Amino acid sequence: MKLVTSLCQSFLRLVLTTGVITLLAGSPDAQVAPKADFIVQAKTVSEAAELVADYGGEISANLDVIGAVAATMPVGSVNLASRDPRARAVWQDSTVSLADAEQHEPVPTSDYPDVVGADFAWEQGAKGEGITVAIVDTGLSRHPGLVKNIQGQGENRIIGWADFVDGKHAPTDPNGHGTHIAGIIANSQVGPDGEWNGIAPGVRLVGVRVLDELGAGTYSQVIQGIEWVITHKDELNIRVLNLSLVSNVQSPYWADPLNQAVMAAWAEGITVVVAAGNGGPHAMTIGVPGNNPYVITVGAFTDNYTPADWNDDYITPFSAAGPTLDGFAKPDVVAPGAHMASSMPGKSYIDEHHEANRLSQKYFTMAGTSQAAAVVSGIAALTLSHNPDLTPDQVKYRLTQTAFPWIDLETTDALYSMWQQGAGRANAPDAVFADVDGSSNYGLNVQFDLSGQEHYEGFSDYDPVSDTFRLRGDFDGWGGGYWDWDGIYEERSGGYGAWAGGYGAWAGGYGAWAGGYGAWAGGYGAWAGGYGAWAGGYGAWAGGYGAWAGGNGAWAGSYGEASFAEKFFTWKEGDGSWVGSIPWSGNWINFDG
Repeated sequence: MKLVTSLCQSFLRLVLTTGVITLLAGSPDAQVAPKADFIVQAKTVSEAAELVADYGGEISANLDVIGAVAATMPVGSVNLASRDPRARAVWQDSTVSLADAEQHEPVPTSDYPDVVGADFAWEQGAKGEGITVAIVDTGLSRHPGLVKNIQGQGENRIIGWADFVDGKHAPTDPNGHGTHIAGIIANSQVGPDGEWNGIAPGVRLVGVRVLDELGAGTYSQVIQGIEWVITHKDELNIRVLNLSLVSNVQSPYWADPLNQAVMAAWAEGITVVVAAGNGGPHAMTIGVPGNNPYVITVGAFTDNYTPADWNDDYITPFSAAGPTLDGFAKPDVVAPGAHMASSMPGKSYIDEHHEANRLSQKYFTMAGTSQAAAVVSGIAALTLSHNPDLTPDQVKYRLTQTAFPWIDLETTDALYSMWQQGAGRANAPDAVFADVDGSSNYGLNVQFDLSGQEHYEGFSDYDPVSDTFRLRGDFDGWGGGYWDWDGIYEERSGGYGAWAGGYGAWAGGYGAWAGGYGAWAGGYGAWAGGYGAWAGGYGAWAGGYGAWAGGNGAWAGSYGEASFAEKFFTWKEGDGSWVGSIPWSGNWINFDG
């Protein structure tokens, strides 16, 4: 692969789905040749290191998982370096930050374990024990609910730690976001309702700090964190990786270095759960790595402060929607992501700058797809604790095939399209216990993707006649509004049905919707995977936003936002060199994702 990011490509922020937005500014010194941070890929890490040295750069880290190095290089030498025959790709080291929507709602009592039925899974014996979840984020604090076991005894459940920001040897979280995410997944403290506060209170945790006090970081830091998780997965039994962060799309999914690292983790048997992002509500707002077809991408809904009543629930306006630029239907599922009460270290950045959200000295409410992703990471851990031999593809299949699509039970019309709700709302007890056999990512081969043998596009297409997104092929048989969407968000409520109570008895029983389980013209897993190998060969992105070179149905170019074409980078002929359209001024450019 020779994917090259030119100097005129902008720096982009990765945004953890919380609304903690910061501008990182820096301008080159007038007397000194300006330098910037880059990710340099070659055939081998050593060859990448030699290339960096030859062009006056200094290596800051090896990124073995993607055959690259992170380096500081003179800006003026990068164009030459990118054209060197040894170079496979040169990327500016994009920034990373939090991905939640800041909110100042009245402080609620959070019941999200009940909203997804985790309490029913607990009753059947699934609490997440024997599973380790890695949280690549702002860090972890030693909150009692993250340290003590489900009996409330003093067992240290944080069994692994790495810090790629300050190199701290002990768990710390100056920002607070990572601790909040960890609490949703794993909090073992018992609330006033007599139930645990986390989805999977029996899991063990690994904290990997890649973002600083302000919730900002870089691609290379996140990639190093993912590589650390892969390296220690067997030693620590890491089965789930939570990435509650997002960045702007700069390329097809397979060319992006962060997505390459995520795919490597998936290929190593780690179930990766990511936030869709808070760039919603309109179409094509899914960011990186949520645009990765392999992983479990999660959008957010709210129970509207009535956890026992589904009739007034709705998908939050901030929740990003698909399809992706590669045509994949995303998100995969939706989960609770509003007024989420969870653990928070005192005197952390979020705690000190958002006092209105403070519940107590150690608890805080936040909203965002970061939190929704944490819910699904907890469900994935419950699923693996009961079914330890499942592969990531099988975990994803169970989560999507047992989710509840949001429909009107009387008319069977969808209340949201597939690009807004995915397979529907996450359903913990059936994901853990239902008799479901199958594998998701149908038609995709992650090893071929990583090696460059094949890349894939999804089924989504845009119909300029009807001005709607639709699926290509024989997947439009259900006329209930699930298969087509005009890209506009409408707040929906009412029409689903209340919680019926008991394992497998959600609104009439497992799969009892619109004709029964699997009545999606072949099943969600059949079309949510790959439509086929990338048409036109490796790197054949056709110069212009949203168009495939000879592919199965080019985008019609009606994204609905003129600035999108200015933000997106096009491909040149050949192996896909970037020719970015945004000049870099020497400052970090801040997009809210």
